[in-house]
Amino acid sequence: ALLAGASACAARPAAPLGTPAPGGPGADAPATQAGVIVTANQESADASLIVLPGGQAHRVAVGAGPHEAAVAPDGRWAVVTVYGTRAETGARLALLDLPARALVRHVALGAYTRPHGVVPLPGPGRRVAVTSEASRRLLVVDLDRDRVVAAIPTEAAGSHMVAVTRDGARAYTANVGAGSVSEIDLAAGRLVRQIPVAPVTEGIAVSPDGREVWVGSNQARTVSVVDARAGRVVATIAGVGVPYRLAFAPDGRTVAAADPDGDAVHLIDAAARRVTGTVAGLGSPRGVSFGPDGALYATLGTEHAVAVLDVRTRTVRARYPTGTTPDGVAFAPAAR
Repeated sequence: ALLAGASACAARPAAPLGTPAPGGPGADAPATQAGVIVTANQESADASLIVLPGGQAHRVAVGAGPHEAAVAPDGRWAVVTVYGTRAETGARLALLDLPARALVRHVALGAYTRPHGVVPLPGPGRRVAVTSEASRRLLVVDLDRDRVVAAIPTEAAGSHMVAVTRDGARAYTANVGAGSVSEIDLAAGRLVRQIPVAPVTEGIAVSPDGREVWVGSNQARTVSVVDARAGRVVATIAGVGVPYRLAFAPDGRTVAAADPDGDAVHLIDAAARRVTGTVAGLGSPRGVSFGPDGALYATLGTEHAVAVLDVRTRTVRARYPTGTTPDGVAFAPAAR
């Protein structure tokens, strides 16, 4: 990921924020699902909690260099990884109470530094899988007990982002330095295999049915489709710019690729394995995440904002201001 203080793209004039976008419904349109957008803001060391509908914004300090965000399915809590900066090595997770719009506490990771990609795990309690890039480990962290309960070697350099199957059985880390994916058996707590992919693998997403793992190569400027059972690349998709982050729509039909180099989000037909549309004119999109209703949320690094995108019409519904240089993003439906 881009460390705080660095940018992939030159700054561009920001579009109007917190207002309906031309050509799309406004922020309070009936189609907007109630909930909270969570962004990890690298350079302001905080998280933005934006409440929909309405767009009320809350900023919560979390620590230096937050990079990624994840939310619980019930919408009650979120986690932000405190990765650190070039001058300060991070080794904490920030646990947030979403209804209270507040920091609950920090969870210390000890020797497992540079936490980055994070995904909540199914089952009782609050547990997450999180990469420790510096230690080449995938961690399982019990947030209720404030402890790391597993530290599984990925055996690869730069284990950065992570994707987890819906049943929580398998995890896949994108290894930037190794150009590979590490497949992890979470129940057994062990590395299954390394899958060679392409140089500088970073963005990663697993299909809702768990059959495919999609991986972006920042260097080759392609997205590789990995057959999860066979453990090999079965298709390569071009025309995605720098596919910095990937996300599957809930129905599995569409994959979104954030392209900060091209100021765009590309929409890929998962079955046809080709780009079918692009939302352009965005200020360095970095994180992408779908909500349960199919709305797409994208952080805009140079606009210091998050956009709500309509995949069907390929338009921007609204933009909301965030902290400085937002990176990871997640959407939590209204708490149950």
